[in-house]
Amino acid sequence: MVQPKMKSEKLSVMNTIGILALFCTMSEFAILTPSIAAFAHHFADTDITTIMLANSITGVISVPVSIASGALLPRIGFRPVAIIGILIMSIGGAFPFLMPDITNYGFIIFSRVVVGIGLGIMFPVGNASIIALCEGEQRSRLLGLGITIQFVFNIIYTTLAGYLTEIAWNYSFLAYLVGFIPLVIALVWMPESKGVVAASKAADATQGQPKEKGKIPRAIGGYAVFALAAWTCVVTVQVVTSSILDVRGLAGPGEAALVINCCGVGTILCGVLFPYLVRIFKGRLFGVAGVFIVIGLIPCLFATSSIVYAIGVFILGFAGSAFFTAAQNATGNITPPDRVPFVSGIMTSMMNLGPFLGPYVFSLSMVMIPSMGYDAIFPVLMVIAAIVAIVRLVHSMKALTAKSPEQDE
Repeated sequence: MVQPKMKSEKLSVMNTIGILALFCTMSEFAILTPSIAAFAHHFADTDITTIMLANSITGVISVPVSIASGALLPRIGFRPVAIIGILIMSIGGAFPFLMPDITNYGFIIFSRVVVGIGLGIMFPVGNASIIALCEGEQRSRLLGLGITIQFVFNIIYTTLAGYLTEIAWNYSFLAYLVGFIPLVIALVWMPESKGVVAASKAADATQGQPKEKGKIPRAIGGYAVFALAAWTCVVTVQVVTSSILDVRGLAGPGEAALVINCCGVGTILCGVLFPYLVRIFKGRLFGVAGVFIVIGLIPCLFATSSIVYAIGVFILGFAGSAFFTAAQNATGNITPPDRVPFVSGIMTSMMNLGPFLGPYVFSLSMVMIPSMGYDAIFPVLMVIAAIVAIVRLVHSMKALTAKSPEQDE
């Protein structure tokens, strides 16, 4: 395998496939979403918030792990970190299948903790590799393609998990075994980006520049917070969809999986169109995406059929992925090359933190608007998305179209 040593070198097709294979494993948070209602029936004595904790705890576990993994990538290497993470996630996620008769929900939560560790280890690697090896429109295109592939597998995971749940509640965990396919692809073709960061440091030393780590711009904190807010709106709807459709009598687990997959379809379409969205809207893309998140929540609130609900979920997938991918691209444009892995860890941890916050936003919304029951989540999310949209329309994120530090030299 020929590994690219400098960013300016063109990635081979197989190298690109090797990197993009990592994104096939990044929709872990969606695997159990069509099975939440089935879990609630099997573990009847367990509170619904605790049931949802199994789906969300991976996010909070993966946050510190993602940040640590991103910081350690230049030392350990991108490929070994990715491979170890996928192995832990796949095996840890699948083992509850072997325990069909358990009544203690703690085993499920433990499995998801293990999944969170594996997910946190490997999650930063894909984006960090693209940002390290690519720049300009190629970077935008591959980041968009990466999230497209992520949600193609979101569809595969949720569809498979939904229909496996029709067999028995524990069969949904078998969906984790799909992760072994991209694992093999990454093992064979993924390039090692560790040398790119080292080469950047060496170039700086040769030019007489300081050897200290590059300073992380303060603006990145803002991108991370707003990306988290926007993404939480999207994934919260995914997390609660099977329960809401069940309560409304609109769909069972299998059909709920298809509805949830409409989010993935929207994300896939956004991934294909993302470079063009950047050209058209530039820094205003963040505000425009926020507006469409609000629009997507409206059909979900008023839907009396699964089709109408699915339309809203589709809009949410498109708008949410546009916002988050733009935030990742913007941070990559202004982050010093030697800090890219660490910042990638921060941004991807925001994507993982969203599914953790979702169930608690859901529970809090029912406390705030008890008369609406489960439906209370939608006006609460509308307020959050509206704040994001207004702020980002007033203050555009100029870093989305800025040159990266190495381009300015």
